[in-house]
Amino acid sequence: MHAEQERTMRADAAVFAAPLLAELDFGRDVITVMTACAHPGRHAAWLSALARESDFVIVDAPVTDAACLTTSLDRHRPTVLLLDAAVLDRLDPMSLRRIHQRCPEVRVLLVAEQASHRAAVDVLRNHFQGLLPATSAADLCLKAIRAVSRGELWLSRQLLAQVVTDPGWPFVPVDAVVPAEPERLQAMGSLTRRELQVVARLHRGSSNKEIARELGIMEDTVKKHLKSVFAKLGVRRRALVMLQASTAS
Repeated sequence: MHAEQERTMRADAAVFAAPLLAELDFGRDVITVMTACAHPGRHAAWLSALARESDFVIVDAPVTDAACLTTSLDRHRPTVLLLDAAVLDRLDPMSLRRIHQRCPEVRVLLVAEQASHRAAVDVLRNHFQGLLPATSAADLCLKAIRAVSRGELWLSRQLLAQVVTDPGWPFVPVDAVVPAEPERLQAMGSLTRRELQVVARLHRGSSNKEIARELGIMEDTVKKHLKSVFAKLGVRRRALVMLQASTAS
C-alpha cells in the first residue's frame, strides 16, 4: 500500500517533500518552491540544494512552455518560483499577465547569468520579487528564496537605483502600453531637488543612514523621500522593503 501511495503522489504532483525533520521544525514556515529552468544541470543543482533544507517543499514540475508554466503554477501554488531568464524569454506579455492574474500570490525570483541592468529591468517591469545570479552560492540562493517568501525585494540598492533613474525605463505593468517619451520625462521632471539628491546617493550605493548624514536630515525623512520618488515613478510599494531595511552606518 505504501508503494502504491508513493507512486500516486509522484504521478499526481511530482512533489519532493523535505524529510520528517520539517514536521518538527516549528521555528520556520514551510516554503513551497517550484523551478522553471532551461538548463538541466542547473536545475539538478537547484533541486539538490533545496532538498537539504527542512523548511522547503520542492515542486519538480517540468516546464517547457508558457501554457505548461501557467498550468503548473495554478495547480501547485508554490510560495516561490525560481524562474530561469531563458524561460522568461519564451514568455510573451499575455502569458505573464495570465500568470499574475491567476497566481498573484506566487513570488518570482528571476535567475539570470549575471545581475545586469537588463535583468533588473525585467524584475521591476514584470513585478517579480528578486534577481539572483546563476553563479550564486547555494547559501545565498537559499537566503534569497527565504527573503522573497517574506515579501522582500531581493535586488541590490545600486541596481534598483540605476533602473529607476534611467529616463528610458517605462514605469508601467508588463501588459500596458509603453508611454511616450514626453511622459517618461515628465515623470522624472516631477521629482523635487531634494528627491533627486536622495536618488543620486542611492544610485552610488549609499544606505539610508549615510544619505541622511550627508544631507543633514533624519533617516525617516529619507524614507519619506524614497516613498515619494517611487510613487511618482510608478514603482510598486514592495520595492521599498529593501530600501528601508538598511541601517548600515
